[in-house]
Amino acid sequence: MRHLKSELTSLVNIGALSNNETIVTNSRHFEALNNALMAISSVQEGIDLEISTDLFSIDIRECLRHLGNITGEYDVDKDILGHIFGNFCIGK
Repeated sequence: MRHLKSELTSLVNIGALSNNETIVTNSRHFEALNNALMAISSVQEGIDLEISTDLFSIDIRECLRHLGNITGEYDVDKDILGHIFGNFCIGK
């Protein structure tokens, strides 16, 4: 146990853990983040293909749902999506 503590302390002291990467220790959070990443990647793909925003709003909802599993906020308010599309999406 003393050796493990010494090794971890030495990693911190040399900055090995300060490379601006997030460490996720909860497997449920890790899975939710991966699912959110896949959903938001689908949104980016839809943007790149210039498809209608209505078609990828489902992916945005899915991403928010996965993030909500981590934060405890499960309901995706339609007003939030309206705000996102109204202020950040470029219409055709």
